Amino acid sequence: MWSILRRKQNNKGEEGFTLIELIVVIAILGFLLAIAIPRYTTSRTRAAVNASAANLKNLANAIELYVTENNLAAYPEAALADLVSNYMPSGVPSSPGGGSYTYTPSVDGSGYQITDSAGYPDIVAADELYVTEGGILHGM
Repeated sequence: MWSILRRKQNNKGEEGFTLIELIVVIAILGFLLAIAIPRYTTSRTRAAVNASAANLKNLANAIELYVTENNLAAYPEAALADLVSNYMPSGVPSSPGGGSYTYTPSVDGSGYQITDSAGYPDIVAADELYVTEGGILHGM
């Protein structure tokens, strides 16, 4: 009985794939993945840099609003979360690169710098992304 079934299967041409065909398919898939994975990681890093730049500009706008509404002559030495709490309901956003944002006023109070501690060496030219007074973005 088994011999009859085997003959019927062989007559239908259902022999499966050869080893060479499987190797060719695996090689093609490997080649496509070798192209796709680096592009994917670069796109993710660029998206993180763009999101961080947007966060930095929003933080700078919040600090400018704080200084303007409180009629301050100089930028205060306070925690970043205290300065932006009224203008950003969710608080200080987290850096998409895994770092944090650091607010540093200048010694004379005439300016400040908000820095993203996550480095983006592949994308950012200066390896540091930061914003200064007036919302001027540096590093891109």
